[in-house]
Amino acid sequence: MYYHAVTKHGPIKYAWITLLTIFLGACSGSGGPGADPFSQGGLAVGPIRVTITTPAVGGTLETPDETVTLAGTADSNTEVVSVSWTNDQGGEGEASGGETWNTGTIPLEIGENTITISAKNRAGETGSRTVMIIREGEAGSVTLSLTAPTTREDGTPLTDLAGYYIRYGRMSEIYDEEIKIENPGVVTYVVESLSSGTWYFVASAYDSTGLESNLSNEVSRKVP
Repeated sequence: MYYHAVTKHGPIKYAWITLLTIFLGACSGSGGPGADPFSQGGLAVGPIRVTITTPAVGGTLETPDETVTLAGTADSNTEVVSVSWTNDQGGEGEASGGETWNTGTIPLEIGENTITISAKNRAGETGSRTVMIIREGEAGSVTLSLTAPTTREDGTPLTDLAGYYIRYGRMSEIYDEEIKIENPGVVTYVVESLSSGTWYFVASAYDSTGLESNLSNEVSRKVP
């Protein structure tokens, strides 16, 4: 089955796109000096007010580091007797202190780590705050193979193929990024600087007048 763009010359058969392999590149970071990596807030629950003050007031943090240390306060009407942490990717521990606490080193898995800080007071009341910490993996690349269309859908030869578009994104059928290849002779293309996670790719072909086929089949690849 072919998708097509109707033209006076006949619609273009689209170029099939197939996945070859993945290559890992160098590590990449994000943010910059002075940037506040946490958004305002974080999810707080319970009568004890748990606040994260280090690295900053809670929300979401992106880091290339393998570990993180959180510190903060727990405000309560009675004495805070314990503060602990859990990571939904595995691991838990006790924080030192009470009203002022420090988790020590928390190991992070690549990807999303939801860390919950829980406090308990002498009356048995509890409170918690949850933050998301994203550990970045190595920037990756995916190599795509392009099979050029040779005819339009009406069977007439496609003699003026001019190039391709590659579109890709983090969600199926939603493509936020676009690459224009202005060389119809390209048969493979490496999409670089991809962060960890699943990426989705499609391609289209265009002729010398700029008329473009519809999108090819979608392929996906998870970058570690």
